[in-house]
Amino acid sequence: MSITQDLRTRAKHRGKTPWQLVQTIGRLERQADVRECELVGLATRVSELYAERNQLEQQLDEAGIELSGAREDLRQAREELAAYRAAEANATRVDVPPMVRDTSDPADQATAPIDVRPLWEALGVGPVTDPGRIR
Repeated sequence: MSITQDLRTRAKHRGKTPWQLVQTIGRLERQADVRECELVGLATRVSELYAERNQLEQQLDEAGIELSGAREDLRQAREELAAYRAAEANATRVDVPPMVRDTSDPADQATAPIDVRPLWEALGVGPVTDPGRIR
């Protein structure tokens, strides 16, 4: 091993010179300043987000109040409309006894009971007179 190599290896293990220490301290102070600025920026952003959240919460409360008012108005309008519809239905009702009913329209024909006796005869059953027998 040469003398220069020996000096280089020993120099690596020695402490730093005062100038190197000043440079290191300066670099660390600059990094600390940068980190402090970042921290202040983040704290400012957090404050802005809190303010935005509070504003949104206030808007949500106002919208909820407005919605509940609109729902109440709608409920009252439906009640009023139901009363008007009932009054209109009573005013425009048609009271016609079945024997006077006009059945000239083929779509409006009176109905009659359906004779099911042929079905009973085909199946060999009859009318049920005792409802307790049905199970």
